[in-house]
Amino acid sequence: MSTARPSLGNSLLLRLPLAAATLVVLTALLMAAGLGLLTQRYLIEDVDSGAFQAMSSWTKSLPTLIQQDNVWAVYEALTSVTGADAEQHRNQALAVVLGPGGRVFASSDPRAFPTARAPDWSPLWSPGTLRLSPPEQATRRGRSGLSPPIQSGHWRIYIGALRGGSGPGVGTLVYAVSDTLYRSRLLSMLWWIAGITALAVAVFVPVIWGLSRRMLHPLGQLRRSMTQDGEQAQRVGAALARRPDEVGALAGAFVRLLEQVDQARQAEKLAAVGSLAAATAHEINNPLGGMINAVRTAERFGTYDGTTRQTLELLDRGLEQLRTIAQALLAQTRPAERDLARQDFHDLVELIGPCQHERGIELQTGFDIPARIPVAAGPVRQATLNILLNACHAALPGSVLGFKAEGSSAGLLRIAVRNQGPAPPAAMLSSLAPSSMPMASGVGLWESRRLLSDIGGSLTLSHEAGWTTALIEIPLRA
Repeated sequence: MSTARPSLGNSLLLRLPLAAATLVVLTALLMAAGLGLLTQRYLIEDVDSGAFQAMSSWTKSLPTLIQQDNVWAVYEALTSVTGADAEQHRNQALAVVLGPGGRVFASSDPRAFPTARAPDWSPLWSPGTLRLSPPEQATRRGRSGLSPPIQSGHWRIYIGALRGGSGPGVGTLVYAVSDTLYRSRLLSMLWWIAGITALAVAVFVPVIWGLSRRMLHPLGQLRRSMTQDGEQAQRVGAALARRPDEVGALAGAFVRLLEQVDQARQAEKLAAVGSLAAATAHEINNPLGGMINAVRTAERFGTYDGTTRQTLELLDRGLEQLRTIAQALLAQTRPAERDLARQDFHDLVELIGPCQHERGIELQTGFDIPARIPVAAGPVRQATLNILLNACHAALPGSVLGFKAEGSSAGLLRIAVRNQGPAPPAAMLSSLAPSSMPMASGVGLWESRRLLSDIGGSLTLSHEAGWTTALIEIPLRA
């Protein structure tokens, strides 16, 4: 038994583990990306929370200091949060208090925003990057009077009004925080996430790969057994058939198929031997009868001496023994046949199913026959199966194969098999069976005609308009 060996790229032993490993890697990457975005969001929320707390504290303490015109106290209040060393912290946090006239009252970085001057906001604005956060970020914790964070480049800017009690506003507070405050923490956490993701991939990809290969290993064994001889393939299949899963069911079906193929081969061999024995016995029986008649005629009418007569009697007994053996052989090769049934035709449809599906042929059937037909079932089944298989292999792929049977009023069973395809050789179109077995093609047709001839039937082939028709006619027993 041989079968085409799949290439490495088409092998399930490679494709399924590779697909499983790819899914593990993609899942790990998606989870890492999600964790990274979630971490960034939480860090930004922490920055906003700290900024809102500072703004809330300033809006309570600074109005009184502004009304007292205490610039130094305002500066100290601002630098207590942003840092006393403005040079060191100017790239991380910056706070500016504007007076009622819009000029700088005090700032945490007097060099960038000098007191009593109009502010120059260019260090905080990055054109094309301005983005206003949702308003609820400023009001969801009861921080009324504070604007939502404004994103500008790497700065998050918070603005709040300074009011002295219930009176008019005394100024405006602008607080800017750089993303460098959380970027180092974010980078550190991203490295942790990347490391854990890489470790998970390094651990789980080999595990998934190994498990997938292990689960598919029995299929590989079954595939390799198909390239081996029948006995070894049957042994491997029987071992795998004991598994309680789908692989065991597949292996069991494979073992049964091997058994059926082996039985079919044995039956074919026995049928061939029987046909040869029957043909040999038939050819021997006729001349043997003539020889016996000649010897007995010579004994009856001739005058011989004792030795010659003894010799003739010995010949008579020997030839009679040969005829007995030939008749016994004929009796063994021609057992009593049951009548043909309608179910036999449905069996033939099942038997040609593999060829039909392999070539993509549509089978059209029609059986206008009774449940029992008084003809020998064995020869008709075998001959019809040979013709159906020949027609299936000769038909064009994707074409139609017709199989019909009907009983006529003239006491005949007619079976017609039609297929689309090239015309058969002229020698096959002859209605007479060849006197000797063909050496190459046409063996099935020769055997079918011989089987039908033994029960009084006939087989004719015709080809017209691209259709080849095989017509079987068999007389019914009285």
